[in-house]
Parts: sequence; structure tokens; C-alpha cells
Amino acid sequence: MGREPKSKQQGFTLIELMIAVAIVGLLVAIAYPSYLHYIQRSWRESARLCLLDMSQQMERRYAADLSYGPIMDVTGKDLIFRSACATDGDMSNRYWFHGAVNNGFVLLAAPKGGQSNDACGQLGINQSGIKTVQGGSAAIEDCW
Repeated sequence: MGREPKSKQQGFTLIELMIAVAIVGLLVAIAYPSYLHYIQRSWRESARLCLLDMSQQMERRYAADLSYGPIMDVTGKDLIFRSACATDGDMSNRYWFHGAVNNGFVLLAAPKGGQSNDACGQLGINQSGIKTVQGGSAAIEDCW
């Protein structure tokens, strides 16, 4: 009876492992910035929808009272800016909603925190439905 031959060890070599780690690192380096851009764009879309919702609330206020004038809560803040979308925890960490009422209104959403490097900057809308961007490098069409 003969001796059985020794079996070769199975597994990865160090070179194979380093190549796999390099490939994964390259994929992450490409995908992560794209993912961050997608997230930033989705939060901007949420802020845009909040502004449109607040604008509709202002128009309802005008239809009922013939005035865009503020309706204050007990803290002295206009109830429009205490709407559900503007005070949502995640949204309020990324955008600051504010505005002004005169003969019309201007509503603004200024990015803050991780959203502050958004190319659109501050989004705005007025009583005529004119949409604006301030402090950003992107065109209005790309932001609204």
C-alpha cells in the first residue's frame, strides 16, 4: 500500500486578495460620489415640494382673508413655516425655511449642514409663482 499524495492547500494568495480589494476600492471611489449626489438631489426635491406646499397654503390664506399676512403661533412663528414638511426632523437638518410677507410673499429654502454644498443654493418662490435660485452655480431649470 502506497502513501496517499499530499493535497494542495486551497484558498487565495495575497496577490489575489490585494487585487480584489483594489477592485472593490475602485468601485466604491466611483459609486460613492454618485450616491451622495443622488441623495442631495432627492433632499432638494423634498425642499422644492415643501416650498410649493407652503406657497399653496399662502394662496389659500389669501383666498380666505384677502391677505398673505402671517398667522402666528404661540412661539411667534408663522404657522406656514411650522408645516409638517418644514419641521420634519430630517428636512429641518438639511434646509432652513423662511420668507417674507409684504404685498405678496417670498418663500425660501436655504440649504444647511450636509446639503450646504448643493449647486442650486437657496431655492425661492413668490406669489406670482416665479422660482429662483441664489448662491448656487446651477441654472433654475436644473434646480426646479
